Amino acid sequence: MPRATSKIVEIHRGADTRDRLLRTAQSLFAERGYRGTSLRDISARVGIKAPSLLHHFNSKEQIYLAVLDRIFVRMEDAVGSVLMGREGYHERARMAVAGAIDFLAARSDYARLIWNEFIDEKGIGRQMLKRRIPPLYAMGQNFVFHGQRDGAFRRAVEPFQFIMSLNSLILGYFTTATMARRLWNINLVDRASIASRKRHVIDLVEQTLFVREPREAAEANLAKAEPDPRSHPLPGEGNRPQ
Repeated sequence: MPRATSKIVEIHRGADTRDRLLRTAQSLFAERGYRGTSLRDISARVGIKAPSLLHHFNSKEQIYLAVLDRIFVRMEDAVGSVLMGREGYHERARMAVAGAIDFLAARSDYARLIWNEFIDEKGIGRQMLKRRIPPLYAMGQNFVFHGQRDGAFRRAVEPFQFIMSLNSLILGYFTTATMARRLWNINLVDRASIASRKRHVIDLVEQTLFVREPREAAEANLAKAEPDPRSHPLPGEGNRPQ
């Protein structure tokens, strides 16, 4: 009589092979593009025979779509966990920006795959984008709208345009990393550069989106009301000989 654990071991092995297959395919698709990657390439790097891939997926297209779907699921989970948090609007906005940059910095393949789909009107994943991108944008737009309604964000900001711009600021940074290294020998994805990018984008978001908090607004008004001692001479200074 077979041991009771035999089937469980096989299930885990199957799941592990599928996961390795998707991770390997993701790397190859990001490196060579969809058309430049074959089933033979994927199977060779995974370490299995090409026909064995059919046990998990029927075609290269199915593998590619599974890779994209997994990326978007993880992005939705990451974005949703921040935007639905209990912190204030300003803090959640800062966390969302920093989290998105860290998320892509740790997963360089994601930015390249998504960007390739954005610019390829006939890409294999175009239907996937139609299904996955609108909910992501809706989460961001609703967050901005609710912040405007509650007085935390400037009402003059158009939510859709803001999310479009923010997407370009974050995703575009990683898609130009290779160019920056080639042209200026700059590493945009080392720890110091990523920290600098987070500060820069958060500052832009604060300047563009945030309604000043009461204390900040009061301090700003006070600073404007106080005369600049450099432009107003003290009594008697105007009559001093030069």
